[in-house]
Amino acid sequence: MKSAESESTKIECPYCGYKMPIKRDKNAVCKGLYVQCKARNCKKNFEIRINAEIK
Repeated sequence: MKSAESESTKIECPYCGYKMPIKRDKNAVCKGLYVQCKARNCKKNFEIRINAEIK
């Protein structure tokens, strides 16, 4: 059994590159999830899109 730690990666803010305290699986699919960056000087909102079909 593989651990979830080895197959997951952290989400990065597209504006400042801060590694958010959010992890994703390599097979995850996500669209329409908005989060606020936790970096001290950024605080911008962005959408998390992972393996989502762009229409």
